[in-house]
Amino acid sequence: MKKLILTGSFILLFVIATDAQIFRYGIKAGIGFSKIKIDDITGISSGSDAYDLITGSGVTGYHIGLQTRVKIAMVYVQPEIYWNAGGGTLDQIVQGGASEILEVKFNRIDVPIMAGVKLGPLRINAGPVGSYVITEKSDFSILDPDYKVYTQNMTWGWQAGLGLDLSKLSLDFRYEGPLSDLSESFPGIGDGITMDPRPTQWIISAGFWLN
Repeated sequence: MKKLILTGSFILLFVIATDAQIFRYGIKAGIGFSKIKIDDITGISSGSDAYDLITGSGVTGYHIGLQTRVKIAMVYVQPEIYWNAGGGTLDQIVQGGASEILEVKFNRIDVPIMAGVKLGPLRINAGPVGSYVITEKSDFSILDPDYKVYTQNMTWGWQAGLGLDLSKLSLDFRYEGPLSDLSESFPGIGDGITMDPRPTQWIISAGFWLN
């Protein structure tokens, strides 16, 4: 009986792995528009100067990696893994002087696990995404070495959006937000000032199925 169960399980896995209608794998790449949020900080003293620090504009990054999909009827699960280069900016506004844009850049591995339904060529999906920062670079000296604590652990966010399948081509448009509590305080420049170094972002990507 046990041999029969094992044999049946093996056959089922083999069918799933070889049937393109159930299991698919491919490549994907695209761009992201990410933004870092920080509480506005005013009246920071630096020598004879004083400046304010506020949330800046978003930046454009890119991602490239692999996608898989297991689909049964209208329901599917789509695990992915890709390299993501992004970041954000902070605006340093010097009182009575010139302003400066401070950049925060990172390279990280993202692992989204999306689940959704497929209605013809249209897909609706959502799911968690785990991220691990590989490298980071910041023009904001207060972040060093504070920011590096986030390169030591996987952090979690969520993604949700729409997709479109056109034969072997897949298109996705998603929004990503944070789940992990990554707020960092900076008591040296003010009590209760926090910054969440995990950016929110809009993601546009295209994929190609290899089977």
